[in-house]
Amino acid sequence: PIREDRRTVVCPVIDIISADTLSYSSSPVVRGGFNWGLHFKWDLVPLAELEGPEGATAPIKSPTMAGGLFAMDREYFNELGQYDSGMDIWGGENLEISFRIWMCGGRLLIIPCSRVGHIFRKRRPYGSPGGQDTMAHNSLRLAHVW
Repeated sequence: PIREDRRTVVCPVIDIISADTLSYSSSPVVRGGFNWGLHFKWDLVPLAELEGPEGATAPIKSPTMAGGLFAMDREYFNELGQYDSGMDIWGGENLEISFRIWMCGGRLLIIPCSRVGHIFRKRRPYGSPGGQDTMAHNSLRLAHVW
């Protein structure tokens, strides 16, 4: 899809690797969303979209992405301004760049046949600047800039 349209951003289905046992679990096909607090969440894809003419391998439009696992054209990433430098450490930057992609003529797709295993941490192994709630800071910045 990126070769066909350089403003396309593609994301895999993110499967789970247990932090304790390293066992691998496949995830359902989901797409990114967000709640009223501007926190990222996963939403199930309606069955009708999974049963289209291309079947379960067809790319799925997604409003947002998780942020850490994606592929896009480097020049397009630079044209968009890369990540917002006003965001701190982690949280919300994925929603901000997702909004920018869609509002600047791009599109986000989940590619169901692309799967990447990820170990999700139970908590961050590092602190925040001055003990600040970076998720709250970044969510407020997201609301402010958009």
